Formats: sequence, structure tokens, C-alpha cells
Amino acid sequence: MKSCILLSHTFIRENECFKIDQVNFSVKHFRKHNQNSYIILTGHGLKPENAFAYCDYVYWSDSIIEKEINVGHPYLVNIGFDHAIEKGFSHICKTRSDGIHLIDDLFLFSHENLKDKKILITQQTRFHEKHIGDLFMYGELNFLKKCWDIDKWYPTTTGLSSLANNFFELCDKTDWKSALINNCSFKDIFSLRWIDFRNNWDHLKDRTEDMIKNEMHDFEKYLWGSSEGWHVFDKTGTMIGNSHNVISEELWNHEINRSQR
Repeated sequence: MKSCILLSHTFIRENECFKIDQVNFSVKHFRKHNQNSYIILTGHGLKPENAFAYCDYVYWSDSIIEKEINVGHPYLVNIGFDHAIEKGFSHICKTRSDGIHLIDDLFLFSHENLKDKKILITQQTRFHEKHIGDLFMYGELNFLKKCWDIDKWYPTTTGLSSLANNFFELCDKTDWKSALINNCSFKDIFSLRWIDFRNNWDHLKDRTEDMIKNEMHDFEKYLWGSSEGWHVFDKTGTMIGNSHNVISEELWNHEINRSQR
């Protein structure tokens, strides 16, 4: 299977030059650890031009697309999906361009954990309301394209609900929890070893040698959402903080076991 990764969700304003270093290193890391992947990068604002050399395709808007921010970046994600479809890819891994995954071959890892489901997802997904984490996911490309149907995205205050509503329309289940369990696989951000540069770059910018080797003994401190306290993990991968009441792998597996009794 041909491997494709889409990096998105980053905008860089005139006063945010520090983000350029984040994206440059992020894409460099993705290329090193995903050498056989076709890498697509989409974003807007100031250009992280060094990153472009590591990509197979780049769409970067010179102007900030304000409508994209905080609602999932559906326009830029769809540009990436459309290009991947044109290139003939059957599956895609989508994640952020301002962080890294301390994993060799993220596409293969994701495919193995998809199993027989339609999408591999992570936090900020919830059982108690229609929310799916819109930042990281992996799945069959044409299905993901339908989940990101931009014509049904707005009006919205969060991409979590727009994605979830589109996804739910594609399912044959009448209740939300069943739709998730029957159509998705789930891995914690800890399992994805997803390092977040947004609030952690000052601590991490001098540790690029460790990161480029995927050698960080304390990586759990810098996982996406940890600095905000949204979901915090200890060194064993146990979620010890969950201010957003989101699903964990432990809860997910518990609910799957219940559904199979």
C-alpha cells in the first residue's frame, strides 16, 4: 500500500516567527521517520520554507484564512485530501504540522491499529456528546473525505462537532456510542507518542537531537494537550488528568468488552 501523510492545522502570523522553526523541524522529523511516505503540507501565513524541501506537495496560503482557525481547518484539510485522491492513495494519515510523533513509520503504525474499522482516532473524542478529535486520524481516504464534507461543516464553533456530525451521517447506527465503537479504532495520544510544540517549544528547541532520534525518556510531559491539562498521562501511559472528560484507551476497551458480552 502506498503511504501518504497530511500535515496541516498551522497558521503563522507576522508576529509568530517562532512557529517557523516548529514547522521546519516537525516536517524534517516526519521525513526522516517516514521515508517512504508521500508527505503533503498545507497551512497559511508566513512560510516555513525550509520545510517545503521535505514535502512532496505543499499548499500554503500567503494570507491567513481566519475562517479556518479553531474549527478544524476544513478548507486546507480538503485541499490535502483532494491532492491525495488525485495521486491515487487509498488511505491517509492526517496530523498537525507543529508537532511530531516519536514513531518510525507512522502510516504503518496507524494502519496496523486501524484493524477492520473505518477510522483510527484519539482524544478529544467523547462518548457523552458528538465530538471526534479532528487533529489526528487515519483511515480510508474516500471515507475521510466524506467526513470532512466542507459543505456541511459550517456554521460551527468547533471542528470536533462538525466532523462528528458528518461521520454519524455515514453510519447505520442510531446511537452515538455504537457508531463510534463499530466504526472506529482508538489509541491514546500517549500511544501515538504525539509531541506538541505549541506550548512546549521553549523547553524542546534545545533537544532536537533527542527528538530526531526518537529518544525522549520524558516524552509524556510534552504530549499534545498535556500542558493545558486537558489529558495528562504518567510514564506508564495511564491517563491521570482529564479535564475535558474525553475517552481514553482504557475506557474505550472497557466499552468494547461490554458491547461484546
